[in-house]
Amino acid sequence: MRGQVIFRSSREVKVISDGQVFRCDLAGRLRKEGKNPVVVGDWVEFERNENADREADGRVLSVEERKVWLSRRRDVGRARELILAANVDQVAGVFSVQKPNIKFGALDRLLMASACMGLPSIVVINKVDLGIPDDVEERLRVYPTLGYQLIRTSAETGEGLDDLEENLRGKATVLSGPSGAGKSSLISKVLGIDLKTQEVSDHNDKGRHTTTAVTWHPGEEEGSAIVDTPGFRDWALWGLEPRELSHWMPDLAAHVGDCRFNDCMHLKEPGCAVLGAVESGEIEARRYRSYVGILESVIERQDRDR
Repeated sequence: MRGQVIFRSSREVKVISDGQVFRCDLAGRLRKEGKNPVVVGDWVEFERNENADREADGRVLSVEERKVWLSRRRDVGRARELILAANVDQVAGVFSVQKPNIKFGALDRLLMASACMGLPSIVVINKVDLGIPDDVEERLRVYPTLGYQLIRTSAETGEGLDDLEENLRGKATVLSGPSGAGKSSLISKVLGIDLKTQEVSDHNDKGRHTTTAVTWHPGEEEGSAIVDTPGFRDWALWGLEPRELSHWMPDLAAHVGDCRFNDCMHLKEPGCAVLGAVESGEIEARRYRSYVGILESVIERQDRDR
């Protein structure tokens, strides 16, 4: 039988096929195939268990080739790629204006990770009922000019939910963002399902993880799905070399071809068109500082791996 993985934990895999959900084990060879043998969104071949005494309904036998996926770096133990979801259509980065405050560096990393896989991105700014500080509003204005859809939402008041739902319709969308940004609350409102949510800790202004495993929630319309992912403290990039980073920030990418040197890192090199654009105001200084911060973090992690 053919189906799609909608849930994956360390203990089980859930596969949906013809509207029916099956709890499955993995075939032995799949359990030996590295860290991402089966992920949410994978299309798989599985067989039903004929033995009624078995806890699992079936066994996943093989995984079809992934068309596209979203991944980040996992630093627990030996650094490795953590694939969040496969075979999706777009990514929605969900960040809150307050509680927790938006981290633009993490947002930019998520947008870069999506862009390098060819996945369109939506920027969702949640909890706007708490008020958007002027400095945050000013920094947000750049994203629509770079081609990103920017949606302001509030699960409390309902603001922006119709706009969000319209942008999710007919597509499989990964919702990713920091803990406490309100992903589960938005999913509950948009899909009309009751997902457990938790308050942000007043002690450290950091969210508590509501979602503990990636889960694919099919929508009513064919092709629609929301993929809920665990919240993160920060987003670490995987698979991007330092010299590639500027190519995945649209405002910088527009100028990299004019640099004197092909391997320009856009730091202090003579004839750097990116630095020239920063000086002339074509590239916002804050966006450039975000790039430098991301570059330094990628280099630091590479040095750590050696």
